[in-house]
Parts: sequence; structure tokens; C-alpha cells
Amino acid sequence: MIDINTVDQSQLFDRFAVDYDQLLSDWDSELVEQGRILDNLIRIHSSSQVHTVLDCTCGIGTQCIGLAKLGYQVTGTDISSKSVERSRHESSRFGVDVQFAVADLRELESIVQEKFDCVISCDNSLPALLTAEDVKAGLKQMYLRLKPGGISIISIRNYESLFKEKKSFHPRQIHRTPNGRRVVFDLWEYPSDEIVVFNVFFLEEGPTGWEVVTREMVYRAIFSEDLVAMLKEAGFKDVEIVRDLNSNKLPFDFYISRR
Repeated sequence: MIDINTVDQSQLFDRFAVDYDQLLSDWDSELVEQGRILDNLIRIHSSSQVHTVLDCTCGIGTQCIGLAKLGYQVTGTDISSKSVERSRHESSRFGVDVQFAVADLRELESIVQEKFDCVISCDNSLPALLTAEDVKAGLKQMYLRLKPGGISIISIRNYESLFKEKKSFHPRQIHRTPNGRRVVFDLWEYPSDEIVVFNVFFLEEGPTGWEVVTREMVYRAIFSEDLVAMLKEAGFKDVEIVRDLNSNKLPFDFYISRR
């Protein structure tokens, strides 16, 4: 059984920085779509104009770049230094100006003192905090980085469904490479009633056969009722759960709230 006290998320996501985009069929198109979704949610749910955005779990920059392309002033932070390094590279490739820094969400104010119109944490990043205390600390830091009346957007998996189904195999992508195919899939494990481990396999076809690289993601289930309660405890108000946008199902559950 996995010992969550020994999990180093910064190291796990450092390893992912080089190939995280391969989890998606077309990352360049995905970041445009992510920007569109967030822009729509901001326009629908914010009671005031949003110009500045903090993505406090930015990964390799998917949401940061998508929003910056739409004209938002974006700052991105992440616990993974390698992910931040790649974010800088990708934002330069797309020709957008995003400020990046390495920061632990639980101690965000030690790195970022500015307040923002909007603070986001997307793509199931919040559950990488593996205890309730850490999640509460992260949410409080998000709250403190918001201007009064500002909007927070958090997207995570639906853990009620995930733990009810407890599937073990999760297909992701088949990419074409100069040497053949790159196949990406997961094997999921449930070492406890609150922890899920995504073992991600990258199978690379080459001239002499297949090579295998594995990565690991470890998450703590955050159930809807618990997250709503923790958001309110952190000081957020008007908490909404959004699962559809313009009659289209969203890829994650979006929790939208205000300071």
C-alpha cells in the first residue's frame, strides 16, 4: 500500500514535464479549447470584469497559454520546477507573455503577493494535495490571492463516479511518430478508499521493437460535498458546480465561487 507521507509530487510531475502533452491527442488545440471554456465560464459567472488571472497549479501551461492568447494577463505557478520551465518555453513558442514561478500552493503567498481578479486550479490538480489539511491550506491560499469580489475556478474529476466504477484500465492516445506509434494508457489502482494511483504507460515503437516508459500520478479523492464545504470554510461564497457548458458536457467538474 502506498504511503502518502513519502509521495513527492514535485518529483512526480517533474518527470511528467517532458511528455505530459502526450496524454492528449493534440495539446496545441487543447490549450485553445481550455482557454475558450474558461473564458466562457468567467464571462458567465463573474460579477465584474476579469483582467488578471493566477493559475496556481499551471503544469506545462495549458490554461495559462490558452487564456493569454485571449488577452488575459496571466501568472502561473506550480510546485514542479520542470513543468514551470516547460511552461516558459511553450509560452515563448506561442508568443504570449505569461509570468511563471515555482510555488507550492499551500505556501503560495510566500512567492506571490499580488491579488488577482480570478484564481484557477484546473485539470484535477487540487487532488494532488493528499490530505484534507493540505487541501484546506491550498484553498485558503487561493482565497487570499483573490481581490474582493474575485472569482475562483477549480476543475477536478468526479470522484463519486470514479470510486463507484473503480475501473482499472484507462486508454488515452495513439500518436504517430517517425518510427511508428506511441501508445499511451493507464492502469489505475485504489490502495485505499481515498487514494487513487494512475500508472501511465508510454509505449514507443522503434526499429528494433517497443520501449516502455512509465509515470505515476497519485491523487486523493475529493468528493463534491467535501469540496463545497472546504471552499466555504476557506471563505468562498456562492459556490456552484458546473458540469455542462452550452449543453455540452465538460471534461471535469468545475467549482466556481467568489470572494
